[in-house]
Amino acid sequence: MVKLTFEFDKAEIAKAGLTEDELLAEVRTYAKKNKISETSHGVFEKDGEDALCQIMMIAHTLLCDRPHYLDCLRSLNMDDDGEIEDCLKIAREWL
Repeated sequence: MVKLTFEFDKAEIAKAGLTEDELLAEVRTYAKKNKISETSHGVFEKDGEDALCQIMMIAHTLLCDRPHYLDCLRSLNMDDDGEIEDCLKIAREWL
């Protein structure tokens, strides 16, 4: 099972005049299209052969196209069967 968990910085979201649901809207659209479940608020999971690739694309596409999104996140972690990656740290270093 692969899981991507978004944790938001509520102060930064308020400063940007946004809501968590607005920030998650595009993620939810992508998830629905790719049969990825939102198992709880901001937690997206998928199992199977292509799960890792499809979930990685959420973080990659979202953060590359919208670097300001980084400011609204407190953490973005991907869990691949217990192996946890800090996607937010990696994205900040890369961008």
